[in-house]
Amino acid sequence: MATVALLCPSRASADAPQCVQQNNSGAELRANHHLLAAREAYRACVAESACPDMVHAECEAALGDLKTALPTLLVAVLDGQGHDLPGATLVVDGRTVPIDGSPLEVDPGTHELTAGSGALSSHLQVMAIENDANRHIAIVLNVPKEPSVEAPAPSAPATGNKASAGAPRARLPAYVLGGVAAVGAASFGYFAVSGHRGLGQLNECKPYCAPADVKRVRTEYLAADISLGVSLVALAAAGYWLFSAARETQVAEPKRLSFAVAAQSGAAGLSVRWAQ
Repeated sequence: MATVALLCPSRASADAPQCVQQNNSGAELRANHHLLAAREAYRACVAESACPDMVHAECEAALGDLKTALPTLLVAVLDGQGHDLPGATLVVDGRTVPIDGSPLEVDPGTHELTAGSGALSSHLQVMAIENDANRHIAIVLNVPKEPSVEAPAPSAPATGNKASAGAPRARLPAYVLGGVAAVGAASFGYFAVSGHRGLGQLNECKPYCAPADVKRVRTEYLAADISLGVSLVALAAAGYWLFSAARETQVAEPKRLSFAVAAQSGAAGLSVRWAQ
């Protein structure tokens, strides 16, 4: 019995340094925003049976803090009608992940998301912030519709409100769309820089940052995403308006241009429609 009593403390003292090292490693990873790796280090610390009570308590407390600090994303891949796209794939930071509706845990910072379905693909860059749980990310893949077969319309002489093939198209809508693209790009630059500056301030004050400051940074990044989307769509619409004129064989009545902007937490979009 005396021999056993002497051997047990010796074994505990041999295991203690490993436990302390895991705790220190977790704290260093946490400070560098590598929360997923820090969680594994703390879990290994807690699993040490001979870990001193004080170190064991520190590791358990750190694990509890990481449960709320880890950002999570809810990613959906949709078609043009907003429905889930069966068979789609999702790659996050070069790693393929399942699209099953479960939260995706990521480290704070910028992440690259690529969704694909057949020949279609879409790339998205997302900024994750600590304590931002279940942020909804929708990636839309516009699946082209099969062209319908219609009987050719009988030719008729041009009258009144119809112009002959090759008639010049008004450039005003293209100028308007170009202006919208420029304003959206400027807005994106402003909010992206402001959000990046606010994120740096949050990194200095965490984990004691005011909720209002966190919300402000999140709102600025959302505004930057919306502005970038508006700019890109307006620029593409302006290019289409200019370059498709040469391919038109007949121009009917002047088309009316309409815009629709939709935004919600974590997602935004702009639709452009030409109505005859």
